Amino acid sequence: MKIYLKYVSLVYIKYFFILFVALECFYVGIDILLNLKDLPSSANLILLYVGFTAMSGVGYILPLSLIFALILEFFNMIRNNELISFYALGLSKFSLLKGPLFVSLLITSFFIYLNTTSFVYSNGYRDNLENLNMVGKISSGVFLKYEDTYLYIKEFNALAKAAKDINIIKIKDSKIQNLSHAKSAIYDDEKWTFFDDEGIILPLDLTIGKDGFTRFKRSKFQSLYGFDPSSIEKVYDNSNVYSIKDALKAIKSFKNQGVNISSIKSALYSLVFSPFFASIMLVILFYHFPVTNRFHNLAILSFIFFIVTLLIWGIIFVLTRFCITGVIVPEIGIILPIILLGLYAVSLVFRNI
Repeated sequence: MKIYLKYVSLVYIKYFFILFVALECFYVGIDILLNLKDLPSSANLILLYVGFTAMSGVGYILPLSLIFALILEFFNMIRNNELISFYALGLSKFSLLKGPLFVSLLITSFFIYLNTTSFVYSNGYRDNLENLNMVGKISSGVFLKYEDTYLYIKEFNALAKAAKDINIIKIKDSKIQNLSHAKSAIYDDEKWTFFDDEGIILPLDLTIGKDGFTRFKRSKFQSLYGFDPSSIEKVYDNSNVYSIKDALKAIKSFKNQGVNISSIKSALYSLVFSPFFASIMLVILFYHFPVTNRFHNLAILSFIFFIVTLLIWGIIFVLTRFCITGVIVPEIGIILPIILLGLYAVSLVFRNI
């Protein structure tokens, strides 16, 4: 690695970590002050609450930290005449930007990887600790439809992939085929296995003189292949918070069930595409930085860059919320703004080669 590239990258990383830790501490501190009376009574649960709060703020803080770190680094270089010295050595703008841009893309890629895990649900775990003094949540009274089966689940635990007291209604040709009740069920990542099931089979042809209903009992049976518990939980609690893996599973489960999946697609796009907003903004802002402080008031100019960053980030955030609530199509509200910003950034690079 060339010396100037290593220098610019290390300074950028230093500013990033300082800003990230400072903003995280501020976020956690404000949250604790606002919810002090609702904190768990156990010291261990309080530590978990602080950890989950810090993780839930990463999605807001990370892109701003990446952008603000670049602004602070290069405005400090402009103030010390370092930037114009690099240009005097014959370095291009993109040569200086490559280091911070690579670091930004690397951190963003790691953040997207975290979005494939349960890291995404940290805010929900925090709320459970605050309200229930427990990490997981047991839902009750869940009514769902999957293919030709209707389910009413009295007690459902998505974390344990288990359910209790399940009423099952099978439909065939728009008529009820059978009714049954299972005491419990578990999911093994492929299918649901129901235990201690008993019910009745109704005749499809209700004609006087023909056979009536028949009773049956089963110690266990398997059904609902691919109906993931996380999909059930998200549809029930309407939180619109998904990991990338769970969003893909939910889309696969519900795309043929007559369920509106636009909110699920919005959550998926916001996890995959929106994080690249920071890296794109690095390019856009950098190509608008002044070369020297001789003709500019750096304090006012840096403040303007901070405000512009917050304004654009706020617009994208609002568009994402509109997409999740179904007001705007997710492809237009989430993907299109990122593509437009990306095209503008690429045009800046090619115009300054």
